[in-house]
Amino acid sequence: MEKKIPNLNLVNIGTGKKPLYAIKGLMELPCWTGYFLVESPNYLIKTKVVTDGRMDLWVDGEIRADKSFHIDREQINSYFYLVEKQERIQQSILEELKKEFPRLLSDEYSSWGQENGNFPKISELTPGFDFKNYIGPSSISIEEDTKEDMAYVKWHFQCLWDSEHGFEVITHKERVIDVSPEADIFKINKDNNTYEAMEREWKDKVWNAPRKKKWWQFW
Repeated sequence: MEKKIPNLNLVNIGTGKKPLYAIKGLMELPCWTGYFLVESPNYLIKTKVVTDGRMDLWVDGEIRADKSFHIDREQINSYFYLVEKQERIQQSILEELKKEFPRLLSDEYSSWGQENGNFPKISELTPGFDFKNYIGPSSISIEEDTKEDMAYVKWHFQCLWDSEHGFEVITHKERVIDVSPEADIFKINKDNNTYEAMEREWKDKVWNAPRKKKWWQFW
């Protein structure tokens, strides 16, 4: 039987007058159960955590005019890789975040108040540290870009230090491509060797675009 991503549906993320459809489902990765997600407005409950490893799943597929949709085999492969290798991918994300965290503190969050307890301290980043009380994945997006028969995946994490925006991670299989407040998607193109071709195509469009005449040019 051909493998398919279960429970995918089209959802309108636009408005009634200007609909914008996207492919959405549900991801269950139990290894993330209990990780921090958001602060609860109920003062009796200090935090809300990832429950049963559930998070939103988005797939960057083709949506047709009749509201049917198509997703690529590489995206299906990535879905089942996420399920089967979830602990390995989780460990890679946590290790990369731990490695990159000093840089994030000095560069991305240098102007933030880092002494309020929302940021883990550098001294906490021991080999066994897992960020469990600081971060939690809220959604996963399976991208259209691929490499070696597998699509790239973009993760959105909620975090204690930036409850409004969180941060993002890009993975391919268990490799971490980027960790940043806002992931750099061009790193995908550099990783799968499509960046130079994309850059050439963009330059060709710019150079070959028809030039508008000045208001005083009549010929």
